[in-house]
Amino acid sequence: MKWKRISALLLACVMTAGALTGCGAADPQEAVATINGTPISLGLANFAAQFTAVDYDTYYMSYFGQDMWSSDPGGNGETMTDSVKENTLETLEEYCLLEQHMEDYGVELTDEELQKVEDAAAQFVSDNNAEVLKLLCSNNQDYVKEFLRLNLIQKKMRDAIVADVDTNVPDKDCAQKTISYVRVNKTASASSDKETDDAEEKTDEQKAAEAKEKAEKILQAALTGSQEDPLQAAADDNDANKATCSYGTSDLNEDDNSTYLELEVLQAAEKLGEGEFAKNLIETDDYFYIIRMDSLFDQEATEQKRASIISDREDDMYQKALDGYKENAEWQVNDKIWKTVNFDTIYTKPQTQPQTDAQADETEDSSADANDDIDSDADTNESADINAAAEE
Repeated sequence: MKWKRISALLLACVMTAGALTGCGAADPQEAVATINGTPISLGLANFAAQFTAVDYDTYYMSYFGQDMWSSDPGGNGETMTDSVKENTLETLEEYCLLEQHMEDYGVELTDEELQKVEDAAAQFVSDNNAEVLKLLCSNNQDYVKEFLRLNLIQKKMRDAIVADVDTNVPDKDCAQKTISYVRVNKTASASSDKETDDAEEKTDEQKAAEAKEKAEKILQAALTGSQEDPLQAAADDNDANKATCSYGTSDLNEDDNSTYLELEVLQAAEKLGEGEFAKNLIETDDYFYIIRMDSLFDQEATEQKRASIISDREDDMYQKALDGYKENAEWQVNDKIWKTVNFDTIYTKPQTQPQTDAQADETEDSSADANDDIDSDADTNESADINAAAEE
């Protein structure tokens, strides 16, 4: 479970008419779970879950529809409600375990950090009406504050745990080449100017033949073109798209290929010099490719790969520490109390409100961003409206 950055938490919320649900009539101070005997309140867990629901309603409901929360997207008998609630408790378990092991790494929260957490929680309460606060945090600022405090602890603990990770990644382990390519789908008719019904009547063999003809036309135009970028020009002239892909030595192994291109394409690219086109089409099961080697050593892509390798090492080190804590922990969940939490209230954000910089990547690395935003001044945080309407 990932939570978005604090600037996105400080939202001016507006509740429209509708029934309030959230954690029902249960006492928010009851322990929904315990970790090594330390209770986790229903109020905190509900806030974390409802906070996640805001993102899901805003960004995923258009894909899954109004029945999203009762749907089973994985086809494994687990509803989206079940999944989010399970992930919420798992994250709270991890965060509370990290708090219990702060002394292992000498991690502390300063008075200044705690004050900023207090201020951020107070701002959140100030920016919201009573109905929204009742739904999200049972009108209790302490749950908001605890949520922010645990995010900050997680960030500081992760930094401490991965501080000694090996950051030495030799070029041979991360060197990247970059190619440009145009690919033509074998099953899409090349005769886009004809009637749709006529195109649908064509056999797969006919479509593949048209696709090959189109790809050959692009290849010849690229090979003979005099423009600054003949491949781009050839693609534009033939209703196609040019793209790029960077790859390394490990991607040439079928089991280790981390790119989105077929192995045949990468193997063909390995035979090219810098700036050289493959003189023939590369054919795969689904596409015809035209490729050009842009760089035999792409410095920028190499540095990105180096950073990715280091990040993976950090993730492994952090997860290993967490797994060790979990192995020796006593974790219990009160399913009866946790069952009272639901997502019957649907949240939406007004279309006229521009996205904050957090919204583009809030589900990717929110716990790290949380500390960054707490460290920034409150008046630098952008805000947006959330409309919460109960599902009928």
